[in-house]
Amino acid sequence: MATTKKITPFLWFDNQAAEAANFYTTVFNNSKINNTVRNGEAVMVVDFSLDGQAFSALNGGPQFKFNPSVSFYVVCETAAETDSVWQKLSEGGFIMMPLERQDWSEKYGFLQDRFGVAWQISMGRLEDVGHQKFTPSLLFTGPAAGRGEEAVRFYTSLFADSAINGILHYGAGEEGPEGTVKHAQFSLNHQTFMVMDNPMDQTFTFNEAVSFVVPCDTQAEVDYFWDKLTAEGGAESQCGWLKDKFGVSWQIIPDALPRLLADPDPVKAQTAMAAMMQMRKIEIDKLTRAPEKTAITVETIVEAPMEKVWKYWSGPEHITQWNNASDDWHTPKAVNDLRTGGRFVYTMAAKDGSFSFDFGGTYDEVVEHQRIAYTIADGRKVAITFRENSDGVHITETFDAENMNPHDMQRDGWQAILDNFKKYTETYG
Repeated sequence: MATTKKITPFLWFDNQAAEAANFYTTVFNNSKINNTVRNGEAVMVVDFSLDGQAFSALNGGPQFKFNPSVSFYVVCETAAETDSVWQKLSEGGFIMMPLERQDWSEKYGFLQDRFGVAWQISMGRLEDVGHQKFTPSLLFTGPAAGRGEEAVRFYTSLFADSAINGILHYGAGEEGPEGTVKHAQFSLNHQTFMVMDNPMDQTFTFNEAVSFVVPCDTQAEVDYFWDKLTAEGGAESQCGWLKDKFGVSWQIIPDALPRLLADPDPVKAQTAMAAMMQMRKIEIDKLTRAPEKTAITVETIVEAPMEKVWKYWSGPEHITQWNNASDDWHTPKAVNDLRTGGRFVYTMAAKDGSFSFDFGGTYDEVVEHQRIAYTIADGRKVAITFRENSDGVHITETFDAENMNPHDMQRDGWQAILDNFKKYTETYG
């Protein structure tokens, strides 16, 4: 059981995916942007190819940073090409090994570009690396140090059309521990990869900034790779992501998933997206099922009279002051027609200007000082009750959970906004 399709490098950026993809297509020949997935105006994923090699770039946020544990070995066949690629990638980047003659190349250098992505630029022959322009290279360092050969043998046992092309070990007296991998080259599905054990004591290691997408035809293939790669110390993550026992990140993705996410029928696309966001391993048959609704409740007690609570809850000039879940977000604009059949729209935005969206809906019921019920634009229901007694106004808010994020995260976000309302109402006026 093994896929024969191409494995794609997947790069995690903090709001720079489009900029990076466009930059790389100017560095390498025969390169282009293939597809851009957006959420409104915001870019989510950019698929691009460099000299025939497919890559994907995600705007995933600041959680993961690139480091040299995964680099891309680039073969340039002329001195002019080598110098050009080196000059473009090194501008604004960090040079780890300068471009100069080495035993294996007339010109070789190792750098991180302006975005942090690591590259090894080498003048050489494409036939020496399976006629690939770009070869992913894994540097086993930090907690993974010394496990390079184990990884080579493990990976080649999993994938079809795999082979170990050569392993060069450190010998006695060399800079790396004797017997560890100085350089190894192997192939998976006829794609060439490289491995090195780091001879230096460094703490960085593999993370989700670079992962490898394994496309699968069937659920049986998904199950096979998921089970094999999470075994013996690997770890499951969300949405088809996992880490293997060495810490390398993979995405095990059935072909049905991107096809459904790109479906021209928005209901099918949203159903697939919602289902995916609730999964660890992707289960193909669940991608077309409508998700079950879950109601979540948050509540607080506001130590203020009902008149003030109602005014501060419904007035747009007040909503803009409290309607945020964290200090790096705000609501610069609010429109609120508080009556049965009326509509509201709150513009919620990151303070750094990187992202914004409108949250809005239609009021189904408004009973002054008692109850508000509305339907959000995506069809979910929300009900809020207000009860005044001796210790203040009890506010209970119940909403239908969406299926894009974990329920605990949603509960915490709505509770944080409600807590902000309590603080604002009790403090001002």
